[in-house]
Amino acid sequence: MYMPSKAKEALAQLGEQIRMARKRRQWTIAELAKKIGVSSPTIIALEKGTPTVSVGVLVSTLWTLGLETELINLANPNDIEGIKLMNTRLPKKIRTSKRTLDNDF
Repeated sequence: MYMPSKAKEALAQLGEQIRMARKRRQWTIAELAKKIGVSSPTIIALEKGTPTVSVGVLVSTLWTLGLETELINLANPNDIEGIKLMNTRLPKKIRTSKRTLDNDF
């Protein structure tokens, strides 16, 4: 699976942040895995930033750590870049339809 280097870096950073959150709670890898219902190697992979860990495991982990509110901002529909792209694709003029409706049944 191809992954841009920036995406790899972001996953590694996310994994490190999850590791730090787990350690602050003084949970072992096995304890966190049990709370989520996955294996310890899955948590290890998540904390390493392995891209094959499922989104469900990521979301469950964040929820278990009490960090699920951060998920709302991941794909914010008010992102500046997306709005710029949308605005460049808008038509210059909006034309009205020239055909008339025939209401004669």
